[in-house]
Amino acid sequence: MRKWRHADTSCHNSVIGTMFEYRRRQQSDISVWLGRSVMVVITTVSIILMAVVIVPGTTFAGGATERTTVKTTNTLSAPRDTTTTSSTPTPTTTTTTPDPTTPSKPGGLIAIGPSRSECLGPNFDDTGLGAVNAVVAKFEAETHSSVSCLSAYLNGEPTWIKWEHPWITSPQYGYTGWIAEQPERRQLVLQVDLIPSSLENVGDPIGWEQSCAAGDFNSFATALGTNLVAAGLQNSVLRLGAEMNGIWEEDFVGTTIVEQHLWATCFANEATALRQATGEHFLIDWNPNACVEDIPLGNYYPGDAYVDIVGLDLFDVSCQYPRTRRTFQQLAGEVLGLDTFEAFAIAHKKPMSLPEWGLKAYPNGDDPEYIDGIGATVARRDFAFQSYFNVNVKIRPYLALGPDAPLALKAFKKWFGDRS
Repeated sequence: MRKWRHADTSCHNSVIGTMFEYRRRQQSDISVWLGRSVMVVITTVSIILMAVVIVPGTTFAGGATERTTVKTTNTLSAPRDTTTTSSTPTPTTTTTTPDPTTPSKPGGLIAIGPSRSECLGPNFDDTGLGAVNAVVAKFEAETHSSVSCLSAYLNGEPTWIKWEHPWITSPQYGYTGWIAEQPERRQLVLQVDLIPSSLENVGDPIGWEQSCAAGDFNSFATALGTNLVAAGLQNSVLRLGAEMNGIWEEDFVGTTIVEQHLWATCFANEATALRQATGEHFLIDWNPNACVEDIPLGNYYPGDAYVDIVGLDLFDVSCQYPRTRRTFQQLAGEVLGLDTFEAFAIAHKKPMSLPEWGLKAYPNGDDPEYIDGIGATVARRDFAFQSYFNVNVKIRPYLALGPDAPLALKAFKKWFGDRS
């Protein structure tokens, strides 16, 4: 559930954008509504195809065998230099419970730990620094919060050249200017696909995955990192391959264990290559979606050395019962819900994030109980940041905080307001 394309003549993306993400979110919603049946069909077809060629020694889940020889033993990139990773804190908030009525007051940049920064996925269709400042000011005034980071999307670029030179680095869109006004406390949270759209092959991703796992895309990733640094975006959080477990994604992990392991190696390679950019201070966020088939997280986790933060995208709609109202506790306890993800984060000693969270117009509507659940979780756990998806588009069923959700807005103020 993500990605918005900017409505301008250059067809670049903005923080929300327009028609490209409508299509992607429609695919996401359809996959949720159809539930597990979509993945069952895909998995069945994949197993049938894999039966054509059998390679000894590699077995898929469910008994299927690998269809091609895959060499990955020498392709994992070197982890982040130990001078950086040695400073990574272990989660500490799991042993302390702050008073939820006194939310933490974040300051400065997002950290590898419980910085609890307030980010925003805003709703606007203008461009330029003035427009960026206006949408942030409006959200802050409505919620009494202090926004220090904005979510933006670099998806959908058709070629490696465009992928290396993302739209967001251009001053005309206003984001570099917004960062430059207060670089000590502002940053972007950027979704970055592993590949350009021209390589997309959701039904059979193993081709591009093999190339990436072999290191063929490393130079592109380093070039991207270099261009982000040159634009003053060296402190960005990079949601590399975000929502990779959703079939609506161009860089979907695939349906077989081999594909998923290759995807993880690809992630590790590109994360390492991004860190080769001189002057970078990127944080890498490994970011699945909560509302998909139960693919084991470990199948496509690249390893602790390549990940700074683990993030989860989720909304107040049940993956299993999307037409039925569910409580926050019921949603958190679903197959890939917040409870499972938190246990995974603790096991890997990683802080968490919520790069996209919010409310849907149905079935819960104005849902203060869900806001309370998220607020309490963020306040009491090891969260680096959270980013409310504050869109209000008539053709999409998302609820922005404001007149359409007054109870949710009141709850949001209680947990995230008065933080400046």
